[in-house]
Amino acid sequence: MNWELALGRAFLTRRVSQERRRVQVVQRRAGPARWRRDALVVAGVQWDMRPVASAADWTARLVIQCDLAARAGAALLVFPEYIGLSLLGLLSEHRALRTASAAALSPADVAVRLAAWAPVVVPLYRTVFSRLAAAYGITVVAGSTLVAEGERLENQAHVFGPDGRLIMVQPKLHLLAVESQWGVVPGSAMAPIAGPLPLQPVVCYDASFFETYRLARKQGAELVAVPASDPDPAYLTAKARRGAWARTQESGLVSVVGAGTGELYGILFTGKAAVYAPMAETPAGDGILAESPHPDGEGVAVATVNLERLQEYRQDVPTARPDRVSDWLGPRYEALLPWLSGSAPGPRAHPPTASVR
Repeated sequence: MNWELALGRAFLTRRVSQERRRVQVVQRRAGPARWRRDALVVAGVQWDMRPVASAADWTARLVIQCDLAARAGAALLVFPEYIGLSLLGLLSEHRALRTASAAALSPADVAVRLAAWAPVVVPLYRTVFSRLAAAYGITVVAGSTLVAEGERLENQAHVFGPDGRLIMVQPKLHLLAVESQWGVVPGSAMAPIAGPLPLQPVVCYDASFFETYRLARKQGAELVAVPASDPDPAYLTAKARRGAWARTQESGLVSVVGAGTGELYGILFTGKAAVYAPMAETPAGDGILAESPHPDGEGVAVATVNLERLQEYRQDVPTARPDRVSDWLGPRYEALLPWLSGSAPGPRAHPPTASVR
């Protein structure tokens, strides 16, 4: 590790320790939010990804979104992918370590810095979201952040229960090319469902693949949380619909999307927070229960879903019944993941094959 990485890690470790001691969230609710299967309020957060100079500033912004969701009666709140990387802004106070210069770095240079620095902010990221979830009594999908698992660097979504406990960790299974260049490696399995809600998180690009939703359905999920941050300055509705919206129509599950926007270290993000349901179960017949009006800025998309009615829908509509496929899909999909992600050794000309029946 060169001097810059070592200095940054030492400085950031000290700052994180200081900021964790200062984190304060006023108790908003005694006990978990009340919800019913026939009237469950869910919310997705649209969030400006800009770096923050202190955990207090970051927490204050998070509280605004939590307040909006709580006033609407939400029992589930979903934040965007890579929200934890905003905390690397803590390095900006050190003159020799200006994180804004990351825009001029090569992917290889970014990779070594992320490997050295990103895992250091994880304890602070977890502390803030744990206290927010407990203060509001809401199940919070805390977007995602980069976590070191031994020698592996994974993009992990974290789910905190309404008592503040970390109840689920779901790594991203399908990586963008730039993530691979950064040294991020894909996860290999879906995390088992835990907590009060029938909820499965899938991270951003994972929502573009039918397998993830079928596996979520097999595990008993009725809600899919999608923390997303699309590194594309030009938002296209057609591109957005190829992911969570399309998978919702196939599976009959509800998708709650948290979207990152704005600029983070030279990368521009656009996206819309949203709640998607099968077209036949939405008032306008468009598959959208709620969606942010613009692909930039901040806000909360809130909707009420009827899980009982959607359960009936999945039984009535043949295309929303993938159970026969899911029985054999799990182990085959896990075997294919290294090939799909490009991390398997050897040539890729003849990867293992699996037919879909």
